Amino acid sequence: MKFWFLLLVLGWRMRWLANHNDAFKEKLENKDIVLQFRTESGKVARYFVIREQTVKPCGGLHPKPNMCMSFKDAQYAYKTIMNASKDKMAFMKGMGTKDIVVTGEAQEMMWFMSLIKFFPPKKKKK
Repeated sequence: MKFWFLLLVLGWRMRWLANHNDAFKEKLENKDIVLQFRTESGKVARYFVIREQTVKPCGGLHPKPNMCMSFKDAQYAYKTIMNASKDKMAFMKGMGTKDIVVTGEAQEMMWFMSLIKFFPPKKKKK
């Protein structure tokens, strides 16, 4: 449930950033891709269509994503994603142990990783 909710919020955040953050929107320039995140079983799956500097989050499995990151299970996915800011090698470790399998275009995964800095909300200055 936590992984499902995390993907839902990620979609909302990416769509919001595409509409309100010029630096994020610039990163979307010339992108026409589908990124998918899922559990190995496919019970939890969400994909993001990135086209014309917009993000459209969708539930379920896409038949032909450009990049798919598949986690061994939802609990592992949630824990790994939440710890990624503390452990920069979390995804690499998961791929090394095959707990995370990335299929499709590897450069799209690296591009997505470059977006992570935009996801946390900005802290208000006092």
